[in-house]
Amino acid sequence: MKNFKEFLKEGPGFDYKTMKKNRKSLDPEEREKAIKAGCTWSEGPNGEKQCAIWKTTTKSGKLKYCCNTHRAIAIKDTLAAAIKAFDFIKTTG
Repeated sequence: MKNFKEFLKEGPGFDYKTMKKNRKSLDPEEREKAIKAGCTWSEGPNGEKQCAIWKTTTKSGKLKYCCNTHRAIAIKDTLAAAIKAFDFIKTTG
């Protein structure tokens, strides 16, 4: 059985450092969809809502949608899946 570090190394291309480096802004339509679904944090400089979902490319070059806290991360293939995952992610913060 693999431990967690081995899984991340050999897993489906998920390397958090690479993913964070390759982070991209959501398209305006994607951002609007996520915010309408309630996927927000209240951490803007003036207390405004910030979109909690971001997109990136993995080390294998695949586009992924992510949401995370300091305790958990959800990495999904579609925006809709990331929006669904946010309900759990927000409970970990």
